Amino acid sequence: MDLAWDPLIPILIPILLCSLVYFWRKNRDLPPGPNGIPFLGYVPVFLTSQPQDTLMELGKRYGNVFSFYMGKRLVVVLNDYAAIKAAYTDQAEIFSGRAGGFISRYIRLGSEGKAHGFGAPQGTIWKEGRKFMLQTFRDLGMGKSKLQGSIIDEADRIVRLFTESHGQSFDPFPFLYAGAANLIGSLCYGETLDHTEPSFKQTLASLSVTNAYTAHMEPLQTFQFLRYVPGQFRERWRAVVESRRQILKFLGDKITEHRKTYFENEIRDYIDAFFHEQARKKISESEVFRDEELLQNLRGFFSAGTDTTSKTLQWALLFLLHHPEVQERIHQELDRGIEAGQRVILADRTKLPYLEAVIREVQRFANLVPLGLPRANVTETILLGHRIPVNSVIIPSFKSVNEDPALWEDPMTFDPTRFLDKNGNVHEAPHFIPFSIGKRDCVGASLARMELFLLFANIMQRLVIKPPTDSNLPSTTDRITYLTSSPRPFKVRAILRNQKD
Repeated sequence: MDLAWDPLIPILIPILLCSLVYFWRKNRDLPPGPNGIPFLGYVPVFLTSQPQDTLMELGKRYGNVFSFYMGKRLVVVLNDYAAIKAAYTDQAEIFSGRAGGFISRYIRLGSEGKAHGFGAPQGTIWKEGRKFMLQTFRDLGMGKSKLQGSIIDEADRIVRLFTESHGQSFDPFPFLYAGAANLIGSLCYGETLDHTEPSFKQTLASLSVTNAYTAHMEPLQTFQFLRYVPGQFRERWRAVVESRRQILKFLGDKITEHRKTYFENEIRDYIDAFFHEQARKKISESEVFRDEELLQNLRGFFSAGTDTTSKTLQWALLFLLHHPEVQERIHQELDRGIEAGQRVILADRTKLPYLEAVIREVQRFANLVPLGLPRANVTETILLGHRIPVNSVIIPSFKSVNEDPALWEDPMTFDPTRFLDKNGNVHEAPHFIPFSIGKRDCVGASLARMELFLLFANIMQRLVIKPPTDSNLPSTTDRITYLTSSPRPFKVRAILRNQKD
């Protein structure tokens, strides 16, 4: 037996030594982090229902920049504001890539097998598509008073639907979700839809499924074979496939309808602007303005814009149930600054600093987006003394920023006044980054700020939000975390302010 091994020893020893040298060079100077299982990596972090909490605990042990493997992919976590700023601002170009796992690529897949949309990893499609989108939305009124009529109309619709409960308790979220989707729709395809319209309702349900399941299938991003294995991953994968199909059909139908009514001198919405640019640039000469890009851009707008706005407002109503003194102060400020019976408009923003501070504290305290969408570094770099290999998966922990006692006094307390200065004006905190920072910050940030202010202000102008009479206050800590974080479903009562309870 020993003689049989003798000829192999001269071969095995060099192979072993080369392997050791390879792994040493591959892992030298990397950020510290937990050891994983060979070929699988550190799986536990993405099998938990609250991965942001697991990452924060790892950060206490390994510091503000740490790493681990998921399969063959190196994941680097930025666990405080200094680390996020050092990467996304100080090395903005290097960290401007988008890390694309299997599921995210599939969702953006076109008929020819390529991923499309402004969420593309990097390159011309992303840069030019983002630039065009920002300019188009500005022209259509994003961040300006031109769009405020549509938002105020949607706020009126939400108030009407709330009050149709006639003082009985109800779940406010479906109305907020449909309202946020309608506002995205008004920009994208120029119309708002009745909340009960069947195809609209089905699209909202599909959006919800896609956002929920993609976040809880992280192992599938690396181990694609899991979609064929009986169990939760296969079932969720099938649900994502069907939901994606339905969403793209709904949006594809809107594009088809627009082609029949498009007139080059009348730009009604984003689809029209895209058609105009297609004709101007000649589709064959520009990858940015192919039909597949339009379809996937629309899907991206709906997915991101609907989820974040509606859940921010959902959290706001929940916190008002727990802090009636905050709601009372909002009403007092509205009564001082806004004439009775008038709708709140953008020009009123400076009159309502406390209401603005409440919105910001909701965003911070709720940890709506606890972990940012994964980015990638387009070249190898050194970050805070650590070597970051090219195309590492970069995950910023916004929760660690929002709860950092070095940045916020008593961060675990809900206190809107932290965003006000001594004169009662809104204070700009550089470490308040609900829309991320850098070249990949939220492309719809201006629209989101506008929507949140006008929707919340006009709802508060007309309603008092109260808890149900027959149950305890819903929890603010028991949450559901997907790509975004939301409270467990809860009910409220909505009373017109000029009526008695």
